[in-house]
Amino acid sequence: MPRFISITKAASLAKVQAQDIQKKISSKQLASTRGQIHLEDLLECYPQAEVEQADMLSLVERIKEESFESGAAKQHGEMSYNALKNDLHKSKTNARYYSEQAAKFEDLVMHVRENLHDIQKKDISKQRIQRIIDWIDKRLMEIQRND
Repeated sequence: MPRFISITKAASLAKVQAQDIQKKISSKQLASTRGQIHLEDLLECYPQAEVEQADMLSLVERIKEESFESGAAKQHGEMSYNALKNDLHKSKTNARYYSEQAAKFEDLVMHVRENLHDIQKKDISKQRIQRIIDWIDKRLMEIQRND
């Protein structure tokens, strides 16, 4: 399951200012979904980020959330309203992330299709075909890094 963190936490893990993270988001160097950053995307932009500490941050947040939930809901194995609300929020964030990833794959396939039609219509050189293959390889690597 993808792991998302806030911009503030991302900046803390990468040991940069939150403004630096915002600049990367604005320049499309770093993806953000509703103010949340996927840990792998953070690592791609900031290889020095200490993402292991994100687990500790998640644990602390979970403990804080659970301490505020009602004891009755826990006793009966039911989820509290806040827990359900948080799960729904996480699910929506994950759905947006996967939707964005699917759109990237769709763009890639459409671009490849257009190039293949060009190749079919024209007598294209081996050099042009190699450039298309190189372009496909590059895009696939970018997409795989984001998965």
